[in-house]
Amino acid sequence: MKAHGLNPRIKKSPFFEKAVEYGATEFHPYNGMWMPVGYDSPVNEYWNVLERASLWDVGVQKCVEIAGPDAEAFMQLLTPRDITTIEPGRCAYVFLTNQDGGVLNDPVMLRIADDRFWLSTADSDMYLWAKGVSAFAGHEVEITTPHVYPMQLQGPRSAEIMVDVFGEEILDLRYYWWMRSSIDGIDVVISRTGYSSELGYEVYLLGEARGGELWEILMTAGKPYGISPGSPNRIRRIEGGVLDYASDITPDENPLELGLDRLIAWDTDFLGKAALEKVRDEGVRRRLIGLFLDGPALQKNNEHRWPVTSADTKVGFVTNAVHSPRLDRNIAFAMIDVPFDVNDTVLTVETVEGARSAERTTLPFIASPPEKTKKLR
Repeated sequence: MKAHGLNPRIKKSPFFEKAVEYGATEFHPYNGMWMPVGYDSPVNEYWNVLERASLWDVGVQKCVEIAGPDAEAFMQLLTPRDITTIEPGRCAYVFLTNQDGGVLNDPVMLRIADDRFWLSTADSDMYLWAKGVSAFAGHEVEITTPHVYPMQLQGPRSAEIMVDVFGEEILDLRYYWWMRSSIDGIDVVISRTGYSSELGYEVYLLGEARGGELWEILMTAGKPYGISPGSPNRIRRIEGGVLDYASDITPDENPLELGLDRLIAWDTDFLGKAALEKVRDEGVRRRLIGLFLDGPALQKNNEHRWPVTSADTKVGFVTNAVHSPRLDRNIAFAMIDVPFDVNDTVLTVETVEGARSAERTTLPFIASPPEKTKKLR
């Protein structure tokens, strides 16, 4: 196999070599690892995940484990969401806040046991953050980064592939629950979660030794269903209103601005509570909304946040924009100052392809299919 020429300081997942073998040509550093982000064109990968199934190497979702007698209390300190109602066997989308109420990460949390949690994190060092908080919190917890590496199988045929590999019990796995399984002696944890807004699963490899074998098992099983390798698809996740940490969400944004206030349990104690109570009581000054951008299909990604203006006054910024093949329109997430988030305000987005007029819309742009969240049998 041809040498990759990648810096060894950035690690590779147990699936990396298979990703290269199956055609990955572009990689981004993410949580100190190389994430494959390009096999085919983004539009072809989009249709793969919409119509068939797509397998992604997302071993870069660094897992942080919080365990010990005070694990629940410490986990509650990290997030505004009430996690005491999340029983073992369930998952939850959570966000972690700092003392100013800014969002530090938005992982999927798996409750492994009463006294044990996994956080499948986005691209920022939540291990060091949790260790730092624990040094002063006075809780009896152990914080580690276990050798756990997820891949995602996403798309409408994913359930059929998973049944062929892991058995019929997959059909009993509810949305945002997890289960243990194995195939050919390879132990895994499977959750019914994902980043595509389509029906899908995350398969967490326990250990590092047999990642290539697991990849090959899923790809072989998926051939009759039209499986293709791919990467987290930007078009589909924006259509589905799925936010991306470090572009749509940074520590400069708080959960109320992002429309996540429904997940805040105000009667719990968490880092940043006083700051968020102040925002709640005074009202947000800006909020995340959806925009349609006029003109021809955007050809370039926004490598930085594009300014949004009204009558030559900057009133916000676009965090992500893309052309939706199904809507045949340019769509975007934008953070807009509240006084200008009214229907009669004319908005303009300054893109790298020229100024585009913008029209407000509700999120998501396209809802998830019913199969994503319903019980499969």
